[in-house]
Amino acid sequence: MKIYAKILLIFLPIMGFAQEIISQDLYKGTIGNDLQIQFYLKIEEDGCPNIHASAIYKYENNKNDNWILLNSTMNYEKGRYTFVEVRNTGILLLEKKGNSFNGLWISSDGAKQLPVKLEKQNISGQNLEYLEDKLEKEYYNENDC
Repeated sequence: MKIYAKILLIFLPIMGFAQEIISQDLYKGTIGNDLQIQFYLKIEEDGCPNIHASAIYKYENNKNDNWILLNSTMNYEKGRYTFVEVRNTGILLLEKKGNSFNGLWISSDGAKQLPVKLEKQNISGQNLEYLEDKLEKEYYNENDC
């Protein structure tokens, strides 16, 4: 019986702080009239419960497959999101309605404001794994080096 209690004490803190993935979605659309982008958004709930968003995006014409990491703030219930590019080169103010996001991209100096339109895409398991890898690498490159 003591062994079971010890095992429970070891794993209870781990289970209490586990994050539950709410959604992992790929969106495609535009910034402005012609800048085609891919946008990956992952929503998780921790044990507190707090809901967190992680996101990256890239321009379709990006031949090097470079992604931009976004710092996220949101009101999940109202579907309002603010994403700040890690190098503070721009801000995305987005509102989610159904399977789409609409909003603005604003340059860091506020001089440019472009409309943003994104539509949710179907995603395969292999593509989801690729996007998760890209998100993890962007977080690592920004925070762990």
